[in-house]
Amino acid sequence: MGIPKAMYDEVVEKILRSIGGNLVTASYPKFSGEGYRAYRIDSRNFHPIGKYGLNKRIAFVDGGNAEILASANFSLNLIRICYVIYQGNKKLSFKKFEILAFIQAISQNNEIYFKTTFFKTKNFIDIEEMSFSSFDHTLMLGINRADISAVANAMRRFAELKLAKIIADGKLSDIVVLDGNLQSTLTNEIEYLSQLYESCSKNSIILSALSKTTSLFTDNGNLLSVVLSSISNFPSWFYHPIAEINNINHKAEMFFVKLHESSKHIFRFEIFNVQKAKAEETINAIAGNCIDPVFIGYPYGLVEADKLARIGNQEKESLKTIFLVNLRNKNIEKYLSSANAHEILDRISF
Repeated sequence: MGIPKAMYDEVVEKILRSIGGNLVTASYPKFSGEGYRAYRIDSRNFHPIGKYGLNKRIAFVDGGNAEILASANFSLNLIRICYVIYQGNKKLSFKKFEILAFIQAISQNNEIYFKTTFFKTKNFIDIEEMSFSSFDHTLMLGINRADISAVANAMRRFAELKLAKIIADGKLSDIVVLDGNLQSTLTNEIEYLSQLYESCSKNSIILSALSKTTSLFTDNGNLLSVVLSSISNFPSWFYHPIAEINNINHKAEMFFVKLHESSKHIFRFEIFNVQKAKAEETINAIAGNCIDPVFIGYPYGLVEADKLARIGNQEKESLKTIFLVNLRNKNIEKYLSSANAHEILDRISF
């Protein structure tokens, strides 16, 4: 690249200096939204993880989606969601569901909306067809109109919540673990979460969520997970309390966890707030599923759920070919060309 070695050294020194000094000055977690009262970071808030609760049935839920055909005004997506149920480290059952979702731009109330239509597959999960404004702020990036493909990500999230409700309604497990968090950030998401809360409360099912990534900062701009990792004295632990949450769109009690002594990863963990008395035993039960060296310290149930829900490039391209063959001579190329310029550039070798 023509960058002199001295500059590399200068950049590395700058990075190390900037991140190293921030650890000791952090005092509070920093929340961007309203309804959060942060507690001061305190080493006394660390609690060791025990080894009990392994008889609990835990359902791990995850989803994936792939865009099969795309243009600026329509998007065809395959959405796949699944659950895997473990008791201790014994897999009891698993099941996959799929949705073929067609999203199209329509004119409504003198504005552009994205309307969803679902086609029933062999293992179909029923979620409500709906429309989103193309200027829905929960889908937009920046100030421009939302990309139509963003709707599929929202549909996948709704399908995951609906599947969790099916598990709770059927009392298929004692604990449900979602991939992500319990915060409602999308239009219409609160309806699915509210139904899930009601079902879990009625059927005495613990509802929780584990986030693979977290961007929660401290008041000095460092990552909270890094700060906590640097001051803990336990080999595996959970940290609580972090904040008092009074946000109608986030009915959760928040923790940070290190689920195995050999793990290098710290995760954000949440539990439905009315069930917070069950948090310690739930964390301990989940930790019992985190011993696999494939991803030590992360529930193997979520690893497997991610693998089952993932839609690979080969499968995606196969489906794309089938649809394109059936759509040949149907005057569709001019629509597809509105969105495939990036694909062409990606294939060009220089």
